[in-house]
Amino acid sequence: MSRARRTLVARQRRCTFAALPRLALPALLLALALACSQSREGGASARPEFNGDRAFRDLAAQVQLGPRPAGSQGAELARALIRDRLRQAGWVVEAHEFTVARPHGPAVAMANLIARRSASGPARTLVITHYDTKDIPGIAFVGANDGSSGVAVLLELARVLAADDPAPPVALVFFDGEESFGANIDQSDGLYGSKALAQRMADDGSLAQVGAVVLVDMVGDRDLNLARDLGSSAALRQRFEAASAQLHLPPPFDPDQEMDVIDDHTPFQQKGVREVLVLLDFQYGARVSPGPRWHTAGDTLDAVSADSLARVGRPLAVMLRGLGASAQASP
Repeated sequence: MSRARRTLVARQRRCTFAALPRLALPALLLALALACSQSREGGASARPEFNGDRAFRDLAAQVQLGPRPAGSQGAELARALIRDRLRQAGWVVEAHEFTVARPHGPAVAMANLIARRSASGPARTLVITHYDTKDIPGIAFVGANDGSSGVAVLLELARVLAADDPAPPVALVFFDGEESFGANIDQSDGLYGSKALAQRMADDGSLAQVGAVVLVDMVGDRDLNLARDLGSSAALRQRFEAASAQLHLPPPFDPDQEMDVIDDHTPFQQKGVREVLVLLDFQYGARVSPGPRWHTAGDTLDAVSADSLARVGRPLAVMLRGLGASAQASP
């Protein structure tokens, strides 16, 4: 907080009695003392809110890096940007490095980034996204929505949750290699980062401590309507819907966009995580799936908005705080 801001807050909280009539002073002293106490308590308990404009600036910063396919210099620049933003927010960042033997061509070195509030303590909830972009021959695919929007939401969540005390048991995970080298994701191509981390966590036992996985991907479309993923947990979906209603936002999920989503949450489901929530709009640019802008040169800044990021990030912050409180209350 700047000195000017601290002075302003101090002036707003200061209670003065010089102008009070003398006869009313005793009663008003008590009333004003209580009001000052409540003001201090309210200021201490106030929590930062998700800022869609600030998230959009992070989205634009990624787009300015250009294409960011796995193994490229662009991907390394994206990792550096993500690390810097997370560390500025006070999160501890781990690089999970691994090498992928691609179906055709040389092996590719990749790295996931895992952010926690502290180096110790279990992560009960994983909030996940990917930062790589699809390598599409013939176009400079910058992935304003598919590759940038999820990262932007998670980076703003890092700022929003940074001051929470106690810290919510959340890890923010940025996956490399979500996109396939071939045309489409299948069992042998794509989801490389999430497969690698899910396997590592299963091997070291930390996956057993995870109660929920929340995927955030392709959430920047100006005409946002989230898919109703058939594999998502009804309880988590209801929590997100309730948080949206609490914030007076439109219903988030589109019943006409109902599908089984395969994305970075899938390897965790396959290894036994049952509570999963998918936040994804697969109708990018029009109300058809996958939408005319998906994996095209049209995935650019003019097709995404700060408002859409906020419609996902604001209720997600509320939901995560609720999950954190539930986890801390349980034995």
